[in-house]
Amino acid sequence: MGKSLDPQLRAALASRIRYYNDLGIYDFYRRPGQTMEAASVGAEHATLPVVISSPAKSAVTESTSKVPVATLHTIREDIGECTRCRLHKLGRKQIVFGVGNPRAQLMFIGEAPGADEDEQGEPFVGRAGQLLNNMITNGMGLRREDVYIANIIKCRPPNNRTPERDECETCSPFLMRQIEVIRPKVIVALGSIAAKTLLAINASMSELRGRWYEFRGTKLAVTYHPAFLLRDPRQKKAAWKDLQMVMKELGLPIPARNTD
Repeated sequence: MGKSLDPQLRAALASRIRYYNDLGIYDFYRRPGQTMEAASVGAEHATLPVVISSPAKSAVTESTSKVPVATLHTIREDIGECTRCRLHKLGRKQIVFGVGNPRAQLMFIGEAPGADEDEQGEPFVGRAGQLLNNMITNGMGLRREDVYIANIIKCRPPNNRTPERDECETCSPFLMRQIEVIRPKVIVALGSIAAKTLLAINASMSELRGRWYEFRGTKLAVTYHPAFLLRDPRQKKAAWKDLQMVMKELGLPIPARNTD
């Protein structure tokens, strides 16, 4: 049995491993003849992946599976009880961070929390959220917990008004960090505000829909916001076409029926 690591050294090594994981480096090997302590010290100063023994590698593999969860938690902690824009003074009850699978292949991004979301602290839980759930489950054959759902901004604007540009810009860095951590294969922008903010394009929904956009290393599609579909159910068929395009990209089977 090798000598156990000093607790401080172990903590330093764990911290360094998390740092490498965030850089996308997951495989570690020990150089021949190198002790565990030497590998640990090397980790403090190395610019390339270090080598540790195979038992430690299994621990790295286990911790790696938790990296997105931990990193999303860190982002939420960085937001704190945010006072970076005016919305914290305008009746916001709580921050609505995002919810779902931290390794989701599919991410939905809406505009802003509404009253129900502000009350519960979770995106898309009101009537529009129920319709989105139906689109995900009955339409796409997925579960809500299979995808990740967030909004352009994380606080409810007063009276559900459209978010101001500076509010979107203030919240944007945190959303971009979420996207970077989750690394979805496809992003679906729900509604014109989400689409225009993400793509920096001033265009109508008819111009934005029906095509793919490259966005931060992933593909982005645009469809109608569920709240709009509640106001104008005639557009559900068009939204279903958008979802079919997404499903084809994700390799999902397309059922021969629409969502209501």
